[in-house]
Amino acid sequence: MKKKIIVAMIVLVSFLAGCSLVSQFEQAKEEYLETRVAELIEEQPAEELVVEDPVVEELADEGEDKSIEETVTAEEEVVAEPEVEETEEPEEAEEAEEAEEAEEAEETEETSEEAEVPEEEPEPEPEPTIESDDPAIYLGDPDWADEMETAEYWPTGSNDFNSAAYENGTLKIVALSKINGWRIASTPALGNAYIEADVKMGACKNTDGYGFIFRVPENTGYNRGYLFGITCDGRYSLRKWDGLIGESGNMEWLKYYTVSEWINQGADQSNRIGVMALDSRLILYVNGEMIDEFSDDTYTEGFFGLYVNRDITEDLTIVVDKASYWTDPH
Repeated sequence: MKKKIIVAMIVLVSFLAGCSLVSQFEQAKEEYLETRVAELIEEQPAEELVVEDPVVEELADEGEDKSIEETVTAEEEVVAEPEVEETEEPEEAEEAEEAEEAEEAEETEETSEEAEVPEEEPEPEPEPTIESDDPAIYLGDPDWADEMETAEYWPTGSNDFNSAAYENGTLKIVALSKINGWRIASTPALGNAYIEADVKMGACKNTDGYGFIFRVPENTGYNRGYLFGITCDGRYSLRKWDGLIGESGNMEWLKYYTVSEWINQGADQSNRIGVMALDSRLILYVNGEMIDEFSDDTYTEGFFGLYVNRDITEDLTIVVDKASYWTDPH
């Protein structure tokens, strides 16, 4: 019985002693781990401690090793998560930057293409042309012109109807009768032509006037032809004269006195009168403006001159500054 008791006590003491040894081992292990962890913290960065911890291999207890490994694995996962995020964010940023660069490149190319497109040069505007119905402008230089500087083309002196003389570069004609009296220019006979003269009339009234006699046939004593004239009160007329009919001849009105706005009326006024004869067409002009047109083929060619028609004013006077003509006008 004593032996059994002694054996039991020995077993109990051994058991207690074993428990004491385990506790001492656990305490020594924890102190060692704390000391080793402190040394590793000083030697390496914090993120490498868990991965390179040598304590795991030295642990005798598998349960403790497993617990430590699980802890290490959990810590590795915790540490790894931000690394994944850090890896993904730069890729997204790079893709965004590449997209922006691509858009900027496209915009640059579009701008470059727009800049390279040459602007269409505007078509040159046609040069303005001067359109005029004035024969003295569109016909160009006359075939004949007399500036009245010398007594070359117009007969001077006096007769029963008028007197003519050169004064101060002009031809002065004075009416001495109420009967129309004219002076014929010593030029060739004209067929189709435009004739023109610059004339100034002095003191005048009403139907006092002057004008052209034209298409005067040859060998008639200048006693036939057409008379185109204007009056002091701003009217024009066209007549046809045949002095070979009867004892006193025949004057026919193709156009009786008619007012025209283009005539400068009144005393001491100048007017540029013109007549264009084209076959049977007789076209009348005053100051470059066409005022009327007629058709008559009684006289087809002949000479021309200037006449004075005194109805009221004694010694009605006109001054001719220039006379011209153009042959075969178009």
